[in-house]
Amino acid sequence: MDTPQYGSSDDATLRQPPPQPTLPQPHPSAPQQQNPGRIGPYEVFQLLGEGGMGRVFLARSPGSRLVALKVIRPEYAETPDFRGRFRREADAARKVSGFFTPPVLDADADAPQPWLATAYIPAPSLHDVVRRFGVLPDPALRALGTGLAEALLAIHTAGVVHRDLKPANVLVAEDGPRVIDFGISRAADATQLTRTGTVMGTPGFMAPEQIVSSREAGPAADVFSLGCVLVFAATGQGPFGAGSPTEVVYRAVHAPPQLTGVPDALRPLVTACLDKDPAGRPATTAVLTALGTADPAALLVPGLREDLATRAAHAGVLVTAPPVPVTPLEATAAPSRPSRRRFVWLALAGGAAAAAAGTAALAGGRPKPDGAPGRPTGATIAPGATVPAGPAPQWSHPLRQLQNGQLRLLGDTLVRWDQTTAIGYDAASGAERWTAAPRMPSDVSGKPEWLGVRGSTLFASALGDRGYLLGLDTNGALKFSHTVTERAAGGFPAQINAVFWASGAVALLGTSSDTGYGVCAVDLAAGKVLWSRQVAGSDFHAHSDGRTCFLHDGATLHGLDLRTGTVRWTVRDVLRPGDYPDLTTDGNALLVTSTKVQAFRATDGRTLWTAVDEPTRLNPTTVLGTTAYAVDGQGTVFALDTRSGKQRWHTASPLSLAPAGASDPGPAVSSSLLAYPLFGADTPGFVVLRAADGKVLWAHRASGAETRNKTTAWRVQISGTTLYAASDTTLYAFRSDPR
Repeated sequence: MDTPQYGSSDDATLRQPPPQPTLPQPHPSAPQQQNPGRIGPYEVFQLLGEGGMGRVFLARSPGSRLVALKVIRPEYAETPDFRGRFRREADAARKVSGFFTPPVLDADADAPQPWLATAYIPAPSLHDVVRRFGVLPDPALRALGTGLAEALLAIHTAGVVHRDLKPANVLVAEDGPRVIDFGISRAADATQLTRTGTVMGTPGFMAPEQIVSSREAGPAADVFSLGCVLVFAATGQGPFGAGSPTEVVYRAVHAPPQLTGVPDALRPLVTACLDKDPAGRPATTAVLTALGTADPAALLVPGLREDLATRAAHAGVLVTAPPVPVTPLEATAAPSRPSRRRFVWLALAGGAAAAAAGTAALAGGRPKPDGAPGRPTGATIAPGATVPAGPAPQWSHPLRQLQNGQLRLLGDTLVRWDQTTAIGYDAASGAERWTAAPRMPSDVSGKPEWLGVRGSTLFASALGDRGYLLGLDTNGALKFSHTVTERAAGGFPAQINAVFWASGAVALLGTSSDTGYGVCAVDLAAGKVLWSRQVAGSDFHAHSDGRTCFLHDGATLHGLDLRTGTVRWTVRDVLRPGDYPDLTTDGNALLVTSTKVQAFRATDGRTLWTAVDEPTRLNPTTVLGTTAYAVDGQGTVFALDTRSGKQRWHTASPLSLAPAGASDPGPAVSSSLLAYPLFGADTPGFVVLRAADGKVLWAHRASGAETRNKTTAWRVQISGTTLYAASDTTLYAFRSDPR
């Protein structure tokens, strides 16, 4: 067998001296090469490091959010079919939601060098923590293991396998570990670079089946890696010792793990995780049960608190630093209009010293809101203006912890859910009314996957011998359980991943299977699939006005008859593949929101207008009547007339607004109020505007326990003048006077 080659590597022993820096430093190669000053919409500060697939930069978004930007190596980007695989994997990674994984914010598979941006966590890696502060005691190991298991649960639930869980890919933050660098290794592994004897992964932390054939590595391989990471944290070295990569991977396949130094109470669990047979390893849920309750504060070993405080201060300086204009060395984009995919190569002024001082080598400032086709006529609030505090809540109620919990109104019930749990709360008092537990079809062994509220129904999917769509009413009672997908020959039934739109009669669903992605329409009364259609890839979305199904498929828009699926019209080259736009409608026009808002006539697809054309992605748009409300990546809220595209008003928020997530519904709006979450790492909470003219009315800021999880946005809903808001810990109701 050829000597294995690896996508990245770690030294799994304690032979190297501990690193001294406590701040993120440029990679050692930085002085010999120039860093790009701008990658897509992001302003680059410094090179953090390099791995098998590319380089990782510390960068800043147009909305002044720090991101870790992974730029793929040219040899991958130039490989046939890599970009398509990268796009699919990045799309799957966007769906990962959980406290212990930083969110994937953006990706561009079509850039000269594809890139992926995740939220930046100012924390050292577990590798550095052990090197600098020593091995972890039992309570810290349990806190670490619990966080890793919860992270893997979220990753696997989204259909992703990490494949490279190792100490360097675990950050130790003040409130628990974070698993990074997930979601795109399979795209690299599937390229022609994965030749005979080539393995993507890190020796000493790969499962035996991954070493033999990466294509066989499933969720159980990540559990094996979790066991390896726990051994490293407990002993300072991996369970298969040191030596050449060939020696280490041979031991991983053939030799028992070395567990000397692992606490006795944890040794049975670690041993089970390191079983050579994937079927013998525990599931992530079983790992959580075995570890029991853990306190994240136990991870804060002596010396780490000071290190984290220094890193947080460093990040704060970078967030607020003004851009430093420099002369561009090369510009590959046409100068006629800004493009989120252009590369502008700039000299990095001052290197690490500039970054540490809060300056960056980048050009230009915040672009002014584009009023095309008409100039804005409403209020513009300067960032930094004082925002009044909100009214006292009418009521508040404690919440059970969910992973990336969502919130919607369903009649007189507030429904909060994640993929595994759905809970109903009384909208009048906040009291918990029910926890959803529908009766499952006889061939389904697991629990339902909750897809959320659409129209008058809470939807879920279940997978057994067939794929099922379940619907619950406002009381949590099961309304229907319909068979939607059948088992394919020699395979599994397609999984229902999304309910794009639903009325009382029809639902539009997104599906995925081994053979690709699809969309289908289901008659909810009869339980009959009206039609189904394969789409080109993962870049698709559907919506309806009750008559026409609007389908975005890659760069193309289709108008289909809602009940027959017959194509009524098609508009090509509307977007670039990978834009993942949001679709909504006012009943007459279809609005497509990506880096701009485009309107098309619902009856024939004729282009009507374009507005808010910007270089960065816009958050989803909410339509109420003939007004569309959109939020850009720089914290500006726009109100557009859906008939003409003209701006009724725009407001630059004085507080940082949260970036959109995969399940973001857009601004919460009533005829009198608009509310939007604030960026959690800055000022957790939400801001309230007057819907008529965009005047900032008040903001609610988190306090106490609500400030601990600063990476999760609050969820807001509005009914009339009542605003409902959920943090991770508490549900509130506020009554707001729009005057």
